[in-house]
Amino acid sequence: MIEMLLVADSPPPVIDTAWALMLVIRVLHITCAALMLGGLVYLKVVVAPLAEGAEDRDEALFHGRRSAWAKLVMLATTFLLLSGFVNFFYIVTSNEKLPSTYHMLFGIKFLLAMFVFFVAAATAGSSEAAMKMRANLGKWLSMALAATLLIFVIAATMRTFDKIPRVIDEPAAGADVANENS
Repeated sequence: MIEMLLVADSPPPVIDTAWALMLVIRVLHITCAALMLGGLVYLKVVVAPLAEGAEDRDEALFHGRRSAWAKLVMLATTFLLLSGFVNFFYIVTSNEKLPSTYHMLFGIKFLLAMFVFFVAAATAGSSEAAMKMRANLGKWLSMALAATLLIFVIAATMRTFDKIPRVIDEPAAGADVANENS
């Protein structure tokens, strides 16, 4: 019932090119986030248990497919960062004022996302540090999944903030005349 009231109170969107572009960017952002979450869940639930006790842990984990995961992580991370910054820039420069809590939550969400990107990249990495990290893969994946779920909760919370129209101070009528005479 509450959801219906929220939808009923919302003004209809202005369907134009900017709206369509922001819709595509939002869908891309959510799709990449779902892809990253799905990949991490798959690694945690399916792949990591298979590698426990294996002589060649990397081969047991990826069966020669680590580069495919690495490319997926790289593309998803790139698109998440780009689309996230476009969304944030659009929201911050819109004609609406957001509470400072919104910006704080964005900062927390961004830092959590950096951690998730780091863990995802490390699972796909070939460096010595990445190999050492994969020795405790289950722990790292659990932390990344917890961070990802927290990111989703923060994002959902951020969407509920009231957007207050900004009041644009109009110059007094006499100010324009004074500026013209100067």
